[in-house]
Amino acid sequence: MLSPRWSQLKIGPTLRGETDRRLYFNLFKPGADEVRGIKRLRLQMSSKREAEDARAAENGMTVVKVFTGEQDRFQTLNGWDQFLHNELRAITKERWLRAAERVNNVSIGIHVRMGDFSPTESDAELALPQRRVPLSWFADSLRVIREAVGSSIPAIVVSDGNEGDLRDLLKEEKVSLVRTGSAIGDLLVLAKSKSLIASAGSSFGAWAAFLGQMPSITHASQSFDWFNLKNRKNYYVGAFDPTSPDQLFLDQVRRVFSEQPANN
Repeated sequence: MLSPRWSQLKIGPTLRGETDRRLYFNLFKPGADEVRGIKRLRLQMSSKREAEDARAAENGMTVVKVFTGEQDRFQTLNGWDQFLHNELRAITKERWLRAAERVNNVSIGIHVRMGDFSPTESDAELALPQRRVPLSWFADSLRVIREAVGSSIPAIVVSDGNEGDLRDLLKEEKVSLVRTGSAIGDLLVLAKSKSLIASAGSSFGAWAAFLGQMPSITHASQSFDWFNLKNRKNYYVGAFDPTSPDQLFLDQVRRVFSEQPANN
């Protein structure tokens, strides 16, 4: 594999005052088998791109296969979660692995996407792309899970918002904000959750559900269906209405926490 260029220059996160600037230059180290440096440059200059000439490889030429965009999202990745989780950890810098490992016993993970997601003024707007889910939905969903389990299970919040933005959620009992200092560290922490409450429409939350393979819910306005995400363990992955909770999800959550007691 040609060594990816992770660094990006994004003005939006800085202008919005987000906690994560999304530059990505210091998250990963080169993989053991990656082609980089002069050899990488030479291959890029002398090779055909697959999209440019599909017959080039048949004629003995070196062809660079290019992956770009989300394409079918998780459709062809389903079932490869363990392999990809291990590979992701293998290229993550040690400082971020250590930061993620310092967060233990993640019972309920809550991902609240803010940043470039816009606030809503009505329930109808929630069906539009990149809209913030009200904090009340996260709090209500957390209460329903705790009631089903019969315990005030601790929950952690991972978010690109600040403590002021998250105040109404953080005031709930045994809810704490976790910051590892990087997006990859936060993702690895969230993937350790025994149950996940995720932001609708966010690929970050979808990756946490994919890597962690835990019972996972989103707001009914934007479910995980769009991501073609399937759970290998047949756990519930879908929309959730705390006023009419899905019993399959609640049954699975009860079983998860009975098998793996939470740290109360």
